[in-house]
Amino acid sequence: MVESCKEGDRLKIRLRGDVDHCAAEMLRKDIEELLLDESIGHLLLDFSHVTFMDSSGIGMIIGRYKTMMQRKGTVGACGLCAETERLFRMAGLHRIIAIEQESRTDGK
Repeated sequence: MVESCKEGDRLKIRLRGDVDHCAAEMLRKDIEELLLDESIGHLLLDFSHVTFMDSSGIGMIIGRYKTMMQRKGTVGACGLCAETERLFRMAGLHRIIAIEQESRTDGK
């Protein structure tokens, strides 16, 4: 299960460890279960504790973006390290997912 925090219509999901082919399906299921709450209008993915992400992670993010678009919601990302932000930009995710400036809590 992922760590989550809901405030109003905003759901913040804290991702941990590797967001790769081994973890992507479990993350997808966990997040989709949380998104059954139709009152959620903004999904914020927190990457502060992510150590690695590959194309499976990108696919998982795009899928959640599509879920939110169907309900006229938005998706944001925060806590991206330099490598993850570079991957976001290379994949074009920054064009559809706002990179929000929340501070990283662990300094990593």
